Amino acid sequence: MEPISTTLAAVALVKAGLEHASDLKDIAGSLDNLFSATEDKPKKPKKKLPKTRMQQLLRMKSGDADYDDETSISSVASDILEQKQNERALHNLGVEIDNKWGRGTFDLIKEERAKRLAIKDKATEKAKAAAKERKEADAAMWNTIYSYVVGFLQVCGIIIVTCVVGYLIWINRCVDETC
Repeated sequence: MEPISTTLAAVALVKAGLEHASDLKDIAGSLDNLFSATEDKPKKPKKKLPKTRMQQLLRMKSGDADYDDETSISSVASDILEQKQNERALHNLGVEIDNKWGRGTFDLIKEERAKRLAIKDKATEKAKAAAKERKEADAAMWNTIYSYVVGFLQVCGIIIVTCVVGYLIWINRCVDETC
C-alpha cells in the first residue's frame, strides 16, 4: 500500500473511531498508525507498486510517462502533493479531535507522543551503549582466556620436552662397569 493511501486509510479509521470512542485510549492504536504513516521514514521497497491516478496524470502531462526516475518532475511533484495531502488529512483529523474533546487535545496528543519517542530513543541509546560495553567486556574476557591457554600450553610443552630429555638420558645411562 502506498504511503498516501496508508495515511488516508489511517485517517479514515481514526475518524470512524472518533464517532464511537468514549475515551482517547480507544483510538490510541489508530493514532499511532497514523503518525507512523505520516513520518518520513525510509521504507524498504518490497516490489514495484502500481502508480496512483495522480502519479499517472502527472507523468503524462509532464511528458515523462516512460521515465521512471526519482528526479523527474512528475516524481518530485507527486511526492510533494502526497505530502501536502497527508498534512491536510492530519490537520482535519486534529480539528475533529479538538471538536470532540476540546481545543488543544490533538496538540497534547502530539506533545505526549514526542515525549514518548524521546524516552524511547534514550532507552535505545542506553541499550546500544550497554551492548557495546558487554561486547568489549566479552572481548577482554576471551583475550584473557586465550593468554591463559597459551601459557598453559607453553608450560605443558616445557614439561613434555623435559620428560623426553630425561627419558633419553635415562635410557642412555651407563649401566656397565665400563662407561
